[in-house]
Parts: sequence; C-alpha cells; structure tokens
Amino acid sequence: MTLFAQLTARSSVRYAAFALFASLAGASAAVAQTDPQRVYRCPDNSYTNDLSEVKAKNCKLIDNANVSILSSPGMTPKVIGSGSKPSAQNAEPSGNQAARVAPSTQKERDLEARRILEQELQQQQARLEQQLKAYNNGQPDYLPSERLVGGGVKGGEYAQRVAQMKDQIAMTQANIAALQRELQKYPQ
Repeated sequence: MTLFAQLTARSSVRYAAFALFASLAGASAAVAQTDPQRVYRCPDNSYTNDLSEVKAKNCKLIDNANVSILSSPGMTPKVIGSGSKPSAQNAEPSGNQAARVAPSTQKERDLEARRILEQELQQQQARLEQQLKAYNNGQPDYLPSERLVGGGVKGGEYAQRVAQMKDQIAMTQANIAALQRELQKYPQ
C-alpha cells in the first residue's frame, strides 16, 4: 500500500472516529439540555431543569428539592402521561360558585351563630359578676395562706393576687366587648 493510501485510510478512520465522537457529543449535549434529577431556582423565583436557562439566568441548584408545579387560575393544567384531557365533571367550581349558599341555609347558620354568641356573652357576664364580687373594689378578703402566725399579712402575695384579679376582670370585660361587637354583625 502506498504512503498516500495509508494516510488516506488513517485519515478516513480518524475522520470516522471524529464524526462518531462529534455525533455522540451532539446527542449527549441534546440530552444534557435538561436534567430531570435536579431542580434549579432562578433569581426571578422560577424553577427549571433546563441547563441552558440555568446558565443564562445564573440559577442555583436546590438540594433535596420537592417542587410542586401549580398552574395559575387562567391557565389550563397540562396532563402528562395519560394522554387524556380532564373532563368537565372533574373540574372544580369557581370560587364564587363554591362560596354560595342557599339563603335559607345562611339564615339558619346566622341564627345558630347568634345563639352561640348570646350564650357565651351570658357566661362571660356571669363570670364578670363573680370576679367583681371577689375583687371587692380592690380590697378582696385575705386568704388563709396570706396570713402570718402573729396576725400579720404577707403583703407581696396579697398584692400579686389582687393584680391578677384585676387583669382577669379586664380580660373578661374585653371578651364581653368583643362578643357584643360580633353580635352586631348578625341580624335578630
């Protein structure tokens, strides 16, 4: 074989190897455009696995990412894998339709809510009466544990109990005011 034939044969082998390598590199580059095993978060708060987008937007890899993709209200969801489209029966009603209740049902609910609020208001008012009676205008009776053997009084414990009673009275009064405000929202 001549030198020219040998060079041509070697170059054709090299060319074939190069062509094979180039085609494999091109195929792997096409496959490597997305990485289904990794998720990246971009500065615009979007998520992607498209490597060209990752480089263009300077996205960061998220470790142990469990990402759910939600569609916005105006978009129709994409069904992946089954090839079927969602039926109208499976579609959820819009927010306005789901929130609507029959007027008679709403009236019953309002009456029940009002009854519960009135009952709670009565309980709070009874509690306030008991608290005010025990408070005795800031001079409640001394408890046996607050008395000393010689007839004296443990002033610190007594003052602390009086302050707690005053706080409880204020809380009960605030509860009563809140219940009265809520009752005004419901018709009689």
